[in-house]
Amino acid sequence: MPTDSRSNSRGILLVILSMAAFAGEDALIKLLSGGYSVGQILLMINILAAVFFVIVARLNGDAIFARQNWRPLLVLRASTEGIGALLFATALAKVEISVVAAVFQTTPLATTMGAALFLNEKVGWRRWLAIIIGFFGVLLIVRPGGEAFNPFVLMVLGTVVLITARDLITRNMDVSVPSSVVAFQGLGAIAPTALLLMLLSGSDLIVPGAADMTRVVFAALGGIIGYITLITALRIADTGVIMPFRFSRLVFSILLGVLIFAERPDALTITGSLLILASGLYTFLRERKLAKLAKKTAAEELQTHGF
Repeated sequence: MPTDSRSNSRGILLVILSMAAFAGEDALIKLLSGGYSVGQILLMINILAAVFFVIVARLNGDAIFARQNWRPLLVLRASTEGIGALLFATALAKVEISVVAAVFQTTPLATTMGAALFLNEKVGWRRWLAIIIGFFGVLLIVRPGGEAFNPFVLMVLGTVVLITARDLITRNMDVSVPSSVVAFQGLGAIAPTALLLMLLSGSDLIVPGAADMTRVVFAALGGIIGYITLITALRIADTGVIMPFRFSRLVFSILLGVLIFAERPDALTITGSLLILASGLYTFLRERKLAKLAKKTAAEELQTHGF
């Protein structure tokens, strides 16, 4: 992995661009939710994005429907991503975008906790404390039982659980499966869940006008650009340098919430968001430090034993 300053600088810029693109996609979904069902919005956006990745796969010579690329673990991964997207989009339609983004930032904390509980990865008391502080921040934002409580925010927590499951599955996934295939699977899984939601809710299919179709296209582009720039950043730069900048998505979401939707996050929401950001950043930096120590110890043992 390249670690020179130029590659890392490019990687940081690409991650920030990726988070801005994802935040823009979220804002467009929220705008569209005023006139269309969540199921139809996801269907329109993800059909466009899926077609794009089919074209990419064909150009790269990747066999999307090859049998080895559709093993049960891969299908399960795609299912968690599809249902998670459905819950996330529903929450966006009903909850302030800044609140959705803040709660979603607990995903790295949940992944660390899941790795400890299900993959037997060692997590020390410092990271457990950071996880507890992060989820306390969620309580400050959600405020269950209070007048400001919005039950739809629980869908964001459901998304966090599903995306955590996706990330844990990814750790055990065959790396030979092309990225374009993985992207297509995740997007493709959204279509049946979106159709099922439309059927269960009795939503009518509405033909979008030119303005709304433009929003759909730009939302799809936001998702595509976000995915491509993030993958590119991970390939050209040091992960430890660029990953903290993924938290910039919350900053972009808050700005879009203020500028487009006239949102005004209160003191508790801001405090909770800061706790989530601080605990997530600490957890990441701690994991990075432990990984370096483990690598150093392994190198010293090899040198000691003369291997």
